[in-house]
Amino acid sequence: MRAKIFYLAFLSISIVSCQQKENLFASLPASQTHVDFTNVAEKHKLFNILYYLYYYNGGGVATGDINNDGLPDIYFAANSKGHNKLYLNKGNFEFEDITAKAGVAGTSDWCTGVTMADVNNDGYLDLYVSAVAGKYDLKGHNELFLNNKNGTFTESAGAYGLDFSGFTTQTAFFDYDHDGDLDCYILNQSHHPHANIADTAHRRSFDSLSGDRFYRNDLIMNGKKGVAHFTDVSKQTGIFQSNLGYGLGIAVADMNNDGWDDIYIGNDFHENDYYYINNGDGTFTESGAQHFKHYSRFSMGNDVADYNNDGQPDVVTVDMLPPDEKVLKTYGSDENPDIYKVKLEINGYQYQYSKNCLQRNNGDGASFSETSLQSGMAATDWSWSPLFADFDNDGKKDLFISSGIVKRPVDLDYIRFASDLKNKGMDKTDKYDEDAINAMPDGSSHPFLFKGDGKLSFRDVSEDWGTAKLKGYFNGAAYADLDADGNPDLIINCLNAPAVILKNNAPKKHTASISFHSDSTNIFGVGAKAYLFTRNGLQYQQLMPTRGFMSSSDLKLNFGLDTLASVDSILVVWPNQRYQLLRNVPVNGRALITFDQKNASGTFDYYSFFPKKQVLFQDITSEVNCNWKHKEDDFVDFNVQYLIPHEQSTRGPKLAVGDVNKDGLDDFYVCGARLQPGALMIQQANGSFAPSDTALFNRYAAWEDLDATFFDANNDGYPDLYVVSGGNEYEDGNALLGDRLFLNDGKGHFNISATALPVIYTNKSTVSIADVDKDGDNDLFVGGLAGSKSYGILQPSYLLLNDGKGNFRKADHNTIALDSTGIVTTSSFADINNDGWADLIVAGEWMPVKIFINNKGKFTASDLNASTGLCQSVYTADVNGDGFTDILAGNWGHNNKFWSGKNGPVKMYVKDFDGNGSIEQVVCYTVNGEEYTFLAKDELERSLPVLKKAYLAYSEVAGKNVQYMFYDLFKGYREYKAETLSSSCFINDGKGNFTRTDLPDEMQFAPVFNFTSVQQNQQTAFMATGNFYGVVPYEGRYDALLPTLATYNKNAARFDHPVSLPAIDGEVRDAKWINTAKGKIMAIARNNKGIVFLKPATE
Repeated sequence: MRAKIFYLAFLSISIVSCQQKENLFASLPASQTHVDFTNVAEKHKLFNILYYLYYYNGGGVATGDINNDGLPDIYFAANSKGHNKLYLNKGNFEFEDITAKAGVAGTSDWCTGVTMADVNNDGYLDLYVSAVAGKYDLKGHNELFLNNKNGTFTESAGAYGLDFSGFTTQTAFFDYDHDGDLDCYILNQSHHPHANIADTAHRRSFDSLSGDRFYRNDLIMNGKKGVAHFTDVSKQTGIFQSNLGYGLGIAVADMNNDGWDDIYIGNDFHENDYYYINNGDGTFTESGAQHFKHYSRFSMGNDVADYNNDGQPDVVTVDMLPPDEKVLKTYGSDENPDIYKVKLEINGYQYQYSKNCLQRNNGDGASFSETSLQSGMAATDWSWSPLFADFDNDGKKDLFISSGIVKRPVDLDYIRFASDLKNKGMDKTDKYDEDAINAMPDGSSHPFLFKGDGKLSFRDVSEDWGTAKLKGYFNGAAYADLDADGNPDLIINCLNAPAVILKNNAPKKHTASISFHSDSTNIFGVGAKAYLFTRNGLQYQQLMPTRGFMSSSDLKLNFGLDTLASVDSILVVWPNQRYQLLRNVPVNGRALITFDQKNASGTFDYYSFFPKKQVLFQDITSEVNCNWKHKEDDFVDFNVQYLIPHEQSTRGPKLAVGDVNKDGLDDFYVCGARLQPGALMIQQANGSFAPSDTALFNRYAAWEDLDATFFDANNDGYPDLYVVSGGNEYEDGNALLGDRLFLNDGKGHFNISATALPVIYTNKSTVSIADVDKDGDNDLFVGGLAGSKSYGILQPSYLLLNDGKGNFRKADHNTIALDSTGIVTTSSFADINNDGWADLIVAGEWMPVKIFINNKGKFTASDLNASTGLCQSVYTADVNGDGFTDILAGNWGHNNKFWSGKNGPVKMYVKDFDGNGSIEQVVCYTVNGEEYTFLAKDELERSLPVLKKAYLAYSEVAGKNVQYMFYDLFKGYREYKAETLSSSCFINDGKGNFTRTDLPDEMQFAPVFNFTSVQQNQQTAFMATGNFYGVVPYEGRYDALLPTLATYNKNAARFDHPVSLPAIDGEVRDAKWINTAKGKIMAIARNNKGIVFLKPATE
């Protein structure tokens, strides 16, 4: 046989109760389990949260079968000497404390993480317990308890070279070099973060206590088993060993599917998380910046698993963002933009935001999209251990997160209190310690449980699944099927309270429990992978017990199969890349399947089983050889208007495409930023582009281009160029806000037309072209954005009518009413009602999608129902092929704090609230009918010091609505709303009615700035592009959106099969097709980056 399979048929028992529904999880009392472990932190002089920042981090828990009887046992680590506990599983949720007999109580003063691993490769699980020592008068070292196979253990860390003494959080064992034994990564933490914000070059320095360690296991040498000993190979492997690393989480997995296990390190505070890619030659390369766009700011525990069943390992990290409105508004986390820049960006750190992060693998680890806000699990308060597991066995992974801290040292009122104590000399004496600690608010929470949908989203089911009413400080956690019923149970190490055993009472479903066995090396198969193929799709797991926070879980893989009684096939890949394939596997309730490595053969080729996805485009940027790069200036909008929702000065670059010299090849103009001229690029015969008329365009470098278009302004048959000016740096009336019309001389060169345009010195955003009056020439719509000091005071937009000779005048109010259209960002002309006249579609921020129907040269305005939003783009096309023009509208999306967990409109109130002559913008979101300010009091009062005078404590207004906070100031304002943030498609029924439908989830990851049509498999697909970085740190920049294509399914009335381009990142502002001698290519313009050129792979 290729695998041993045992079946445990489940017994169906129906219990009818008219009292209450049983929760999925039940917390079992110690009187039943006999697990009476309680972690109480060690106390002594000058040792508390004021001195040791990780004093309340708690301890870990490990589950595993130490006596090979088939039942997982439990080990808890304690923050005090000699109080670690080992419990033997006797069955039926009864455990025996065998700590004393086993000799594993530990001798270190402060134990942290614990891992079960077969370190000496004898077929029995050993215990490795991490410890903090060498400071705060803490003594001890990491301890290795080798299993004697008789219920006792022998401490052997020194003999094996693993008795490291320092600031260890957790340790992971895995075979990084494929030699068959388990190597050792020791994750260490650092101290004094605020005094340690050094340049990232400091990562290459060495710290004896805080620096991580990597030890190679030399049990197997030259293929032969010898005496086990670990050799420190930290330096040669390439890992960082400085005191910049505040390591709290470690996950090991093959992130890029190359067969070699990589390492993800979660770092607290300002340091980036580390992503070490295994090079397969005994070295690692830290590559986080090349694959991840941002991280959790205060990264705690983490986990790696395939949560969306696409066969790719994804990453979750947890942070401290509170879900409760009152706690949230007293939480001091992200700095204002200037301090954030000084602390992080100037020193070379990547972007980090205080929230849980869910990093979706976009395929083979090429890039990751962070979607926690859209996925619904970004805020779980002061969190520690995330664990992916299928708790209800429906075939879709769920998510557990432990949470809670004894005291909240980042409470804003406490920080102010502590500042006063510091002024009294708290730094020089300990007499204020008790007062300071007592002033910290309690941070108790509950364990969170989220049910996964197998795609993108998680729903908080803590109430339904039985953990919402638990209250306390829940730290390290692990899962294991403690009673062998097929349901994964949960074990939590709590601080200052008994450990929690959560029995899983999920209704019985079909499950497959997979374990691994090797006769010679790595006996438990750590690192082995299992792919399950069923008619419902793919499930994938890799055996890595160390996961979560300071903990390790059982060495079995549990697959929930819901109602499926059989598995089509199981593919197992061993760490040495030999593999096994088992077909047509019956399950019949609960199947226990053991794979033996001796039955494996061949060398696994990933792409033979998982062919690469169809390549839609080839990147030909190097062939095109266009070296132009957009260079955003360093203007910061928030320095002028601190409370605006986001920056307006980073909207470029847009592209204009046209054959300016009539050679049959498209040329293009790309918009420049302030102090950077736009560029006219002429296509050469070989497909490259050369700049032209640079002297002309250099004269306008001080202007900021917001949009541009080629059109024949003067009816001479040659395309002229219109360039829109804006950017938010200049006040209204500044000549640098004047648009420009460049006339083509008939040879592809241009001259400025000085008198063709009316004087309009306001901030503008968009231009669209049509012959609106059918007089044979092209007219222009130009959209007004917002004043550089008056965001929220509506600007006019303009319809410019052409006299046929390239001279333009503003259309009057009787032709079209554009005096207060809104904060316009985008526009398009299209014949909406098929009457042969060009209608105008306009959208923007805090306004609806507006349609101006052209009644033979006169326009009538109407708004699409419930369409107010933060729209950034519109695209008109017959999406469903019914002959009527539909509208794609790129909005702010779902992956943001305005949408996540909210159930009402976003509002903005605009007024000079404090009467100082400048207006302020107060943005609010809605929860259950109550409106709360987006920013907390500490940020609002930077522009509104009146709030500081009115409310001395942050807690006075935390959790209160905006009406309460502003009281008598809350009147006489302008009110705006955004009813939907969804990027949408509005389907036209041809009768003047539009039906809105959300675009696919993958198009909701960030604001969409552009749509482009793409011919794909004889269908028209629509590609959405975007991202936006110009926001305050508390909001967090939007960087998850990849260029994503989807086609419209007419029968289902939705978009299907979204496909993304994982290699293109950045803030995409435009994408346009260009005709070349070899066919069409696409140019993708990005803010502050170069242009990417793509060729359809089918051409």
